[in-house]
Amino acid sequence: MKTFFILFLTTAGLTYDAAAQIRRSPRNQAPFSTRMSAENATARNGNSGLGVSTPPKETVRDTVTRVVFMGPKKGWGFVKTESPYYSPQGKNLGTLPGGTRFKYSDVKASSKNPMLVSVVKRGEAWEGPYLLDCTETAAFEGDPATVDPEIVKNLDAYFTLTGKIAERKAALAEQVALANPCYAAARETQQAYQASIAKAAKMAEEAHALTGARKMKADEALRAFMYEQVRLKAKADAAAAAYKAWNKAHPSDPATLAADPDLQALEKERKAVRVTVATLIPADEP
Repeated sequence: MKTFFILFLTTAGLTYDAAAQIRRSPRNQAPFSTRMSAENATARNGNSGLGVSTPPKETVRDTVTRVVFMGPKKGWGFVKTESPYYSPQGKNLGTLPGGTRFKYSDVKASSKNPMLVSVVKRGEAWEGPYLLDCTETAAFEGDPATVDPEIVKNLDAYFTLTGKIAERKAALAEQVALANPCYAAARETQQAYQASIAKAAKMAEEAHALTGARKMKADEALRAFMYEQVRLKAKADAAAAAYKAWNKAHPSDPATLAADPDLQALEKERKAVRVTVATLIPADEP
């Protein structure tokens, strides 16, 4: 589970070895309410993970775990691992790599998690505003311009390495997934079903704006499409079940992944950097 934390950093003149000048925010002694896992989140649409769908033993369709952002209204921080970012209107603009620095000026509610209204640093320039999912970030109070540059540099290195480690683990997991003969079908059918969800939402929005005969026609088209969605979901669920069954019959060896030399090198480097920022990150951070 990804976690979020807030730290207080004093203004100009802060020295790294003056521990009294660095303290954690009392607002974040306990983490925010548990975030629904990616598997459970997509399961609300009938799929989870790589399209692997298994109905929970106790289905609670109307219960959604909400994230509560416990930080201040303004601050700065880093993207922890590769994360999507959005326009102020909510359009997905792609992904930001782990280690991307940002400054945020407000927190806005969304249909998912609270979003940080941010500008992000690319090279020497700040770009934005964009919306960043608060759960994908590590945030600090204040302004990075008022913090010892060495501290900012070390935090930058730590979260950049964290992002690279996540990317390497994802690449290794992808290699394992590709060995599953059901992987391609599971992925393709899931993508088709997820695309249908977005299309249905757009059709519903368009129909809502219409009146009279045009609305009746749009509503009929939406109902017909929803029958198609049932077929897509059934196909995705079947492919997902086959994918999961193969994985269960052919479990991967975690030790093999952990022995990857590139991953080991990255983790060794991060471990060395972590010493320089240990007081600025939670103890449960790797």
